[in-house]
Amino acid sequence: MKRVAFVVAGLALVIGVVVLRNTNGGDSSLPTAPPPPTKLKPFEAEQVLLPSPQGRPNAPAKLVAHPGHHKIGLSWTGDAPAYEVRWGSRTKLVTRPGTQLNGLANDQEQQIEVRAVDSFGQRSQPATTKATARADNAPYTFVDRFDHPDEPDLQRWRLAKRTDCARATSGDEDDHDRLVISSSCGTRAVTLRSRTPFVRGDDESSLVVETDAPTTGGKLLLDLIPGPVSVQSEAVLPNAIRATVSTDVTGNSIVELAPDGAAVKAIPPAVPGVTVRWELVLTGSGVRVVRDGDVVASSPFVPQWREATALIGVAALAGDRIRAGIDLIGYRTAKADAPPNAPTPQVRVDVPVSSSTLPIADVTAGQLRIAMVPSRESQPVAAVKVNGVEVPLRPAVPGTPWKPGAEYPAVADLPKEAFTDNLTVQLVTEERIQITHTDVELTGPKGVSQRQSGTPLVDAHPVLADPVPEVLDAGGQPIENGAAHNRGRVVLEIRVNALDSSVAGLAGFEVRLDGNHIATIPTTADGPAAAGRWRISLNATALAAGAHAIEVRAFSTDSEVHTETGYVPFLLKP
Repeated sequence: MKRVAFVVAGLALVIGVVVLRNTNGGDSSLPTAPPPPTKLKPFEAEQVLLPSPQGRPNAPAKLVAHPGHHKIGLSWTGDAPAYEVRWGSRTKLVTRPGTQLNGLANDQEQQIEVRAVDSFGQRSQPATTKATARADNAPYTFVDRFDHPDEPDLQRWRLAKRTDCARATSGDEDDHDRLVISSSCGTRAVTLRSRTPFVRGDDESSLVVETDAPTTGGKLLLDLIPGPVSVQSEAVLPNAIRATVSTDVTGNSIVELAPDGAAVKAIPPAVPGVTVRWELVLTGSGVRVVRDGDVVASSPFVPQWREATALIGVAALAGDRIRAGIDLIGYRTAKADAPPNAPTPQVRVDVPVSSSTLPIADVTAGQLRIAMVPSRESQPVAAVKVNGVEVPLRPAVPGTPWKPGAEYPAVADLPKEAFTDNLTVQLVTEERIQITHTDVELTGPKGVSQRQSGTPLVDAHPVLADPVPEVLDAGGQPIENGAAHNRGRVVLEIRVNALDSSVAGLAGFEVRLDGNHIATIPTTADGPAAAGRWRISLNATALAAGAHAIEVRAFSTDSEVHTETGYVPFLLKP
């Protein structure tokens, strides 16, 4: 049986020139890979029918600006797959009817335009508005707005992570005046710990966090823990309060409150990159979670403690990298100050005591915070050696269960022999215990601001979303998974629906069937597209029965953005 001969002559991509470079100073050179194309020409092989642009999309409606500190939030209505937002000389593409403009100078008016963008890059007429970012001068007993060039201030904050897989830094690009937590730690929480105690007042007390977390497919954890704890375990510790906000890959969010909490109002779908104000409010009758002024969860739990450690954590739901921007963390509580800090030493676990340690001057006290996971039933570890000196180890929160597989936070007061730039830590036990985290607090007579520059692990540069291809039957309907298609016409559907704060411009697609180039679809009619749905008709009558594979490669209009690829196999009946 003959196969359909798909025409592949006349390459439909505008390709960059191959660059040769001299690697050793001699005459020989090696070719580098060509850059990905940023412009595409339409191409269709025989037996292929491509879609074409239709009418232009309708303009966005009900455009509303929400000014804030160094930022302006935007919301509108519309059903386009993407939108182009312009302010001043800046432009970005988004895939939801809302976004946020960050890094703005306060008190400078911004002229803003929003256009709908269809799947071929056609633009609508603009919706327009004006807005001005304004300074936030709301009263707090403690507040950090993270607008210093080098964040965070280590006098105020510590980042707790179980491995070197996360950073807390000032943001890059438009996020330069906010704190960015970036992580590749997967589903384990990365935790920002406040060194300033959360001290309940006589009436209502609140922990306030303004952040764009949780990102799509992520979690935000807000904990108040009555003890010196640095990490957020899966289990909620005794007498602690935790609010958990989870956002799935479609942008839908739920909130949970422990202990004894219940949701009282549904949370609207998350808009990527848009700051939300979360409040954990404690009163004489219970606890409530407030989102942008609306109570979304409540609990009758009334804590008996007066002082707690505030922890703000982010994690992925499915092992993805995450990036969370934080604009503000504040308390409305009784007045409290962070203890005077001293330089933080390096901690090494289960290694010989070093003879090259140097004392840290002016240290008045120290504390080791440690998290452990026992491997079997046993008695809790009650002692630890620090720089060879044995000291008692106690639970950070009384009543925490010691059980196999569960993280157990503990604390030890440090001897003066441990006031050094390097610490060695050894548990005093014969049991097999995993240490998952160590954190040392040294205090001195006078606290000083400690800052260091850094860059996020996950940068702010937009990327392409993965193209998702699916082979449908002749009527455009999906068939049962694994079933074979009838001979004749089949439909290839390509979907792109990114859920990011901004996405790279989409130049178009190249489609290959069994390795043969059969189609190219450009998506830059008035400028780059960003998302959408495309359907290609394929006449498969002359294809052999059995297995086939389609590859879809998406290209950006930005040559620095990586190509993304999607694959789909399908079967044809004899």
